[in-house]
Amino acid sequence: MIRGAGGARAAEETSDPLPSSLISLGRSLRMGYRSSPGLILIALVTTLAGAAPDALFALGLAALANAMAGGSHGEIFASAGLLALMAASNWLLGLVGDRANRRFADRASVHVESHIASLQAGVATLEHHERPDQLDRISVLRDHAPALSDLYQQLFDLFGAALRLLITLVLLWSVHPPLILMAVFAMPTVLVSGRRAAAEKRVEEAGASHSRLARHLFLLATSASGGKELRVAGTGGLVLDRRHAAWERGYHPLARTRWVSALWQSGALALFGAAFMTAVAYVATHGSGRAGAVLLVLSAGSRLSGYIGQTIGQMHFFRTIWLDCSRKLAWLEDYARSREGAADLRAPSRLRRGIRLEGVSFGYPGTQRVVLDDISVELPAGSVVALVGENGAGKSTLVKLLCGLYTPTSGRLTADGADLARVAPAAWRRRLTGAFQDFFAFEYRLQCSVGLGDLSREGDEEAVVASLEKAGAADLVASLPSGVRTQLGASWPDGVDLSHGQWQRVALARGFMREDPLLTVLDEPTSAVDVETEHALFERYAALARSGAEAGTGGVTLLVSHRFSTVRMADLIIVLDGSRLVEQGSHEELMAEDGHYAELYNIQAAAYHRGMV
Repeated sequence: MIRGAGGARAAEETSDPLPSSLISLGRSLRMGYRSSPGLILIALVTTLAGAAPDALFALGLAALANAMAGGSHGEIFASAGLLALMAASNWLLGLVGDRANRRFADRASVHVESHIASLQAGVATLEHHERPDQLDRISVLRDHAPALSDLYQQLFDLFGAALRLLITLVLLWSVHPPLILMAVFAMPTVLVSGRRAAAEKRVEEAGASHSRLARHLFLLATSASGGKELRVAGTGGLVLDRRHAAWERGYHPLARTRWVSALWQSGALALFGAAFMTAVAYVATHGSGRAGAVLLVLSAGSRLSGYIGQTIGQMHFFRTIWLDCSRKLAWLEDYARSREGAADLRAPSRLRRGIRLEGVSFGYPGTQRVVLDDISVELPAGSVVALVGENGAGKSTLVKLLCGLYTPTSGRLTADGADLARVAPAAWRRRLTGAFQDFFAFEYRLQCSVGLGDLSREGDEEAVVASLEKAGAADLVASLPSGVRTQLGASWPDGVDLSHGQWQRVALARGFMREDPLLTVLDEPTSAVDVETEHALFERYAALARSGAEAGTGGVTLLVSHRFSTVRMADLIIVLDGSRLVEQGSHEELMAEDGHYAELYNIQAAAYHRGMV
C-alpha cells in the first residue's frame, strides 16, 4: 500500500506481540513436514523405537544378576543374549534415526531459509529493515534460522527422553511402588528449567541491540569494504574495543542470569540426588531378591537422573531457541500478511495527467520527527522533474514514497487520479525504474548485473549494451577483457574490480533496462562523476524522457541532484526545505521569484566560478 492512516503511526511505535507458542509451533511443524514427510516418519519411528531397549537395559541387568545369583547357566546365557540384543538394536535404531534426521535437517534448512528470505523480501515497505525493535527480532531469527531445521529432531528427542523416563518409572514401580515418588523429587528440576529458559530469553532479547552492534563491528573489522579507512585512520583498535564493549553489554547480564538460574538448577538436582540415595538404601535393606532389585534401582535410578537431565536440556533449548524462533517466524509471517493491503485497481498502462501527491506527510516509525509535512504537488505526465533541497530536506524519502517503499503517515499518492494505495505494490513497481545513490554492487557477470533491471531481457545482449550506452558506460565495456561477459568483483575467479564511479554507471545502466516506465527515478545516480560528465549524462536522460513522452507512454522522469547546473534543464523543479515544499516551477520562474532556489543556485554558481566545485 502507498497510503497510511495518520492514527496508525502511534500504534506502531512498539512491535506487535509475538504469536502464542502453540500456534507458532504448529506452523513450524507443518512447514517442516512439507519439506520431507517420509524422512520425518522414519526419524520418529526409529527415535521412539530406540528409546525402549535403552530404558529396558536396566531390566536386563537385573535379570542377569538374578540368574548369576541362582547359578542357572541357561538363564545366564538368555539374560546375556537379551542384553546384547538390546544394545545392538539401540545402536542400529539410533544410527538410522540420526541419519534420517540429518538428511531431513539439510532439506528443511534450505526450505526454512528460503521461506524467511521470501517473507522479508515480500514485504512491500522497508519499515521492518529500519525499526530497531523489529530489526532485533529479525536479527535473532536470522541468526538462529538453522535451528528451525532441527526442530523435528529436537522434538523427537524430547519424545524419546519422555518415553525413557516413563519406562524407567514403571521399572521402579515394579520393584517397590513408592519408588515412583522419585519423580516427585524430580519435578523441581523441571519447573526450574522452565523458569530458567524464560528468564534467559527475556535478558537475551533485552540485549539484542548490543549483540547486533557487536556483530556489525566484527564484520566491519574483518571485511574488505572498511579495511582501507580503518588502516589509514588507525581506528582498527578502537573498533575492536567498541565491539568488545558492545558484546559485554549484551553478554554480562545474560551471564549473570545464567549463573543465578544454574544455582537454582543445582539445588533442584541436589534434592533429587538425595531422594535417589535414599531409594537405593531402602531397597538394599528391605525385601527379597536384593541383588537384582538393587541393581535395577541403581541402573534405572542413575538412568532416571540422566533422562531427567536430557529432558530438561531438551526443554531448555526447545524453549530458548527453537520455540522462540518459531514464534518470531510466525510473527514475521503475520507481519508480511498484514502489509499485503487491499489492491482492487490495476497499475495504469500509461499516464495522461501525471502523478500527484495530495497532503502527503511522513515520519519514520518510532520517531516523532516529521520528514515530509503536507506535500501537495503534481508531476505532469511526460515531464522531467527535478527535486532539490539541502541535506535532510526529505528528497530521498519522497522518492521512496513514490516507489512504494514507505507508506505516508497521512495523505495519498495518485496516478491519473487512481489511488496508489489500491494498486498492488509489485504491480506499481513493474511500471517503475531508476538508479539510486546507495546502489548495490551485484558481483555477477556484467550482462547479468545490468540485466537484473529487467529480468525478461536479462539474456538480451543487445538490450544490455544499449542500456550501458545510455548510461555512458560504453568505454567500460570496451575496457573489460570479455566485454559484457566479464565477471565483476575481484573476490571471484577471473573477476575484475571496478571503481565506485564505474559501479555507479553499471547501476545506472540497470535502471535503463526496463522499457516504457511510468516513472524513472534518478536519485543522485552520478554523484561519483564530475560536473561536466553529469551534465552531459542528464542532458541525455532528459532527451530520452521527452522522446518517451512523445511516444505516448507519458512517463515521468524524476531527477535528484545537488548540482543546479544539471537540474536547471528540468521542466519542473520542486524545492524542499525543512520537510516542506517551499517552491515549484521552471528554472526561469524560480530565478525570477528570487527565493530559496535562487539563493542556493547563486551560492553554488559563485563557488563554481571561484573553482570550488
